[in-house]
Amino acid sequence: MTISRSNFIAMSVTMLAILFLFQFSNLSVLYTSKATINHVAEKDIKIYAQDSIHEKTLRDDLMYETAIIGTKNNFEADLAVEWCVYQKRTYTRFDNLQEFYTNTSKNCSLLIVNSLVVDTFQDIEVLEKVCDYKINIIFTSLPDTELIEESQKLKDILGIHSLKTDAYHTTGMTIYEGFLLGGTTTYQKLKKTIPYFKLQSGIKAYIVGDIKDQKQKKIKNEDLPPILWRYHTGKNFVFAVNTDFFSDHTGLGMLTSMLAETKDYLIYPVVNAQSVICQNYPYLSNENTNTIAEKYYYETQSLSQNVLWPDIISILDATGEKFSGMIAPKFEYSNSLEGISSNTISFYYKQTEQVAGNLGISGDRVENGSFYKTKLGYDSEMFRQKVPSYIFTIFSPGKMPEEIYKPYLTSSKENILSDIRTIILDKENQTKPVLSFYNDKIISMSNTNNGFSHDNDEDLYLKSIETALGYSSVSMDFTSVYYPSGKKDDWTKLTKDLSKYLNTYWAEFRKGFEHTTVTEADERARKFLALNFHSFRQGNTINLSIDNFFKSAFFILRMPNGRITSITGGEYKKLEKNIFVIYAEKKDVIITIADNVE
Repeated sequence: MTISRSNFIAMSVTMLAILFLFQFSNLSVLYTSKATINHVAEKDIKIYAQDSIHEKTLRDDLMYETAIIGTKNNFEADLAVEWCVYQKRTYTRFDNLQEFYTNTSKNCSLLIVNSLVVDTFQDIEVLEKVCDYKINIIFTSLPDTELIEESQKLKDILGIHSLKTDAYHTTGMTIYEGFLLGGTTTYQKLKKTIPYFKLQSGIKAYIVGDIKDQKQKKIKNEDLPPILWRYHTGKNFVFAVNTDFFSDHTGLGMLTSMLAETKDYLIYPVVNAQSVICQNYPYLSNENTNTIAEKYYYETQSLSQNVLWPDIISILDATGEKFSGMIAPKFEYSNSLEGISSNTISFYYKQTEQVAGNLGISGDRVENGSFYKTKLGYDSEMFRQKVPSYIFTIFSPGKMPEEIYKPYLTSSKENILSDIRTIILDKENQTKPVLSFYNDKIISMSNTNNGFSHDNDEDLYLKSIETALGYSSVSMDFTSVYYPSGKKDDWTKLTKDLSKYLNTYWAEFRKGFEHTTVTEADERARKFLALNFHSFRQGNTINLSIDNFFKSAFFILRMPNGRITSITGGEYKKLEKNIFVIYAEKKDVIITIADNVE
């Protein structure tokens, strides 16, 4: 069949028109959807650091509620100060017990000490007098066993009868119900080497070490190696921590739970934010594609869009989580040949908009050399060219050193970090609190867990942070997916692990805490850091008054034996026995309670 020249021209014009319309329709969908506009950046920040309750505003050298003993750079004491900020407790800090004794506040109800500050008999005499003052004491770590053995007074303060052995190897650990959130938990792989004490009568143990063949050895539960306990001296409560819980932020939840055990009720603010963060995903380049093709039979970018994206969204949908992705434009910044496609950017922006997710920028790269500044320059220029209207407000530095990115955050010269409001730090960055203001505008929030692994230590850490803050940030780093080093990095295995963890370890906290994007968590963290509160109980009524109230606030109410019968000024959810999450909708909340009906 012969096609005339006029018909050929007509067909060509038609085909070109169809192609143009197809391309234009894709562009129009992108721009009509406004996926390339970060609407968060258009909103004014309502709460700055200057609005928050922080260390300086809570420090009160005359009328403090909490005395913390520990010199500068003592982590256990630093952690106690951080905890006071979250609890909104006035405090002061002393280098030693003698200094505290000569400056004791009449409002002081809690003394927090660690092993380093109790090393003389004079220190023990101060502690004995503190008991007479009816001030509760928390030992975040115990004094040397030799000092305990030599001093009957110290044994009496701690509730210790005798020392069985100074280095006992436990086979696991059990946390009893009602202490940390999450109920009774036995950690079979959380082994500790601790002093094994026999305790006096009248002791309440919250955490004990497990012993192999306990039943065969006919060892009663009350005789298991004590790890955390409370002793009532008759005048005050003394808590003893017999392991290294305060070597990281696990200690935050321990402090909260011990405080709750001294009161007929404890109400305290929480963030109420549970986030899942994909670090280095979405990924916009096509590097290491030979390795990826050999492993998955896909090019790198095809794997990202056609396999990873559907799997991630499917898993998050199944558990009700929200998507927050920290974009990795490239991993290899020494290779300038591998460009980034506008279609790839378009895909992820539109998909994220459809699931009402968040996009931030990652600070990671894989080269051994120092290409961080190259990365920041490249990323700034690339996004300026490809998506000039999108303003990043979230930054997850990953392994990028602070001295590299800090100048960009405060620089007057426009760059990709110029408008950052939220920094997401790696888990357990001990130089930073879990939640704090990085500067007047930017808030810093730490990840709490690795979404691709969950051992006993990580579970204990999660339960403790949830107890103290009602907050978790689960991070999944996709670097290992694109640069696998073994079977452990296989995507099929990682998806199973992630799905299992989200459906088990985090499931129990969905009863009272809400899923959020990073932006939503940022807003709630700002409210949490800004508010102050006061409460008092009169009969069966608890009155809660909130200062610096910004439309909503969240609290946990713990009672030894009680339930809520009604509430005005808010709502509540039962989290577990005798523990409730309060959703305050007004700055004054009245809670009516009653004893549990057995």
